[in-house]
Amino acid sequence: MAHYHTIRGTTFIFARSMSLKKIQKEYRETPKEEIRRGILENATYGFIGSVIVVFISNQIDIAVLISYLCYYFFVGKVVNRPKYVTSLGKFIVFPVPAALGAFAGYKIANIISPLIG
Repeated sequence: MAHYHTIRGTTFIFARSMSLKKIQKEYRETPKEEIRRGILENATYGFIGSVIVVFISNQIDIAVLISYLCYYFFVGKVVNRPKYVTSLGKFIVFPVPAALGAFAGYKIANIISPLIG
């Protein structure tokens, strides 16, 4: 079921698909190994993607090349996996680890850039 909000003349449609009870139920029903694998894959995806930006901004060409190679090899894995269809996958397993991995990649790349640049 969707609900509508109008802000300054623009109508936005919001889906009511994120329910905490629904996410908790999906968590209990999903094999823990599947959740761990999803978290690790998504954190790695975020990490590699953010490292590229730091190396580009610091103009470390060899690190940019290696990062791009890792990223595109990994994107092949991410793109070819089944789509998340549960609220747990859409709202927790994908965005949270990807964002945390991206932040960690950004911080770590800034630390190691002076060592390899």
